[in-house]
Amino acid sequence: MRSPSIRRWRGVGLVMAAALVVTACGGGDTAEEPEPETTEPAPTDDDTEEPEEPEETEDDEQAGGPVEGGTILFGDEQEPTILNGWLIDGNSLVTSKVNANIFPGAYVIQPDFSYAPWLLDGEAEFTEDPFSVTYTIREEAVWSDGEPIDAEDFVFTFETIMDEEAAWADQITSRNGYDLITDYEVVDEKTVTFNFEEPYAAWQLLFSGILPQHVLEGEDFTTVLNDELPDVSGGPYIFDSWDRGTQLRLVKNENYWDGDVMLDEIIFRYVPDTTTLTNQMIGGEIDMYDPQPQIELVQTLEGASDQLQYDVGLGPVWEHIDFNTLVDGLDREYVRQAIALGINREQIVDTLVRPVDPEAEVLNNPFWMANSEFYEPVYSQWDYDPDAAISLLEENGCTRGDGDIFECDGTRLSFRISTTGGNERRELTQQLIQADLQQVGIEISIENDEGATFFERLNTPDNCGGVCDYDIGLFAWVGSPDPSGNANIYGCDGDEPRAQNWTAWCSEEITNLMDEANSTVDPEANADLWNQAAQVFADGAPVVPLFQQPQLLAFANDITGPQLNPTNATQFWNSSEWARTE
Repeated sequence: MRSPSIRRWRGVGLVMAAALVVTACGGGDTAEEPEPETTEPAPTDDDTEEPEEPEETEDDEQAGGPVEGGTILFGDEQEPTILNGWLIDGNSLVTSKVNANIFPGAYVIQPDFSYAPWLLDGEAEFTEDPFSVTYTIREEAVWSDGEPIDAEDFVFTFETIMDEEAAWADQITSRNGYDLITDYEVVDEKTVTFNFEEPYAAWQLLFSGILPQHVLEGEDFTTVLNDELPDVSGGPYIFDSWDRGTQLRLVKNENYWDGDVMLDEIIFRYVPDTTTLTNQMIGGEIDMYDPQPQIELVQTLEGASDQLQYDVGLGPVWEHIDFNTLVDGLDREYVRQAIALGINREQIVDTLVRPVDPEAEVLNNPFWMANSEFYEPVYSQWDYDPDAAISLLEENGCTRGDGDIFECDGTRLSFRISTTGGNERRELTQQLIQADLQQVGIEISIENDEGATFFERLNTPDNCGGVCDYDIGLFAWVGSPDPSGNANIYGCDGDEPRAQNWTAWCSEEITNLMDEANSTVDPEANADLWNQAAQVFADGAPVVPLFQQPQLLAFANDITGPQLNPTNATQFWNSSEWARTE
């Protein structure tokens, strides 16, 4: 089994960082919708504590023991665009939720942000000079058709990601770390060594999902995993069907190698409205969901404790606004800085987040979360100061125009802010930002899309034919235990934004700092480099962090096994342990 079942979790003082959601499946990063990557060396046997035994709770006593069979209906307000989590269009948390059940990885991130071997027979072995990592795969690990999960599957996954001549080459979400591998050696069927040209701090995030070579070799990776997945799985469930706009069905892998799977099936129900999903949860129409916590939602769930239970915790999921720096006006640093100064982030947190989680605070670093030992509040230079925002615009020659809105060199400071429609907290956040900036002399209009459709707006210039169709985007990145993936999200190669750099903002200084950090294995030195990069980032202000997003998982009282995991491993990190109870 992959983990003990622990009922409650609250992350305090842990090393955390943003990681866009795709990382969970394809070695990249993921957006929450849209997810970056870096890590500390694995603990030695002497440092490893025995896992806690799960505590028996009152709910467990009332529910009775687990029984074999049954269905869990999981409600989600977003639906995948495609099911290939290795490609940019599949870089979403909802895609990761599906793939976490099917494509096993070398490690799986635990709720406490540690790494637990999944496919591996113990910890991977690594050498520092020269840097290499050797993976030994568990003998019992097999695909659902009985074929071994072997070294050639690791090699095939690596070559699929790194094939720059392939039709899908420009669609790969991230090559971070893989691009440092110089060669590999298949030692035997279950052992493979990868050699690197330099150290890579986030090596434990590599091979977070493995592809079945015997099924996918020779297929067009551009399309083969988009609308359906193979009927072969290395995880606890197998893809069955996807009715777009309605539901996606997974069925039990009868040949799962890592313990018994109790459920017959998991069905994802896609409903692009949190309120509707909550009503369905209360009414028993769905069995589990993980909505973004809203004040009224938590109060509603509290009132239904006879039917369900829920957990809330802070994790490396950070809400922020992205500026499209190719948009006229937002291409000017002083305008972005004025917007940052003009947003009362403390009010947003106090109004919308603290009622759900009193520990929440304004996030002032894009790379380290506020409850990380490495956190430095570099964005505090943009604490709410509307007078300073106005002065900054005036100092740069901007003057008031129609409606008292500033114009700068003929450009009216009027911008759209977009997010996932139907998300109450985000819509309220937009309204607060709109009101704040109106007082400064910056006009904000709200333009939203339902569910995951919003993320079709976000892309790099090359992938949307020029300037992408958004001005300011409000969303969250979903995290992993370190910030290494940010090099792919905010870095550039020359003047070309990297695959997930949707802001299109380029800085040679920050790119060099992030790349150096990713080759620095020592945790203290690594953290210092990331904080230097965060300071450069804050000065340029292509993004404004808002807060760590509280995460919530609710499920019916007659279900046992689920445990909140606020990382890009998703709530399905231990789905093999879920069961109905008597």
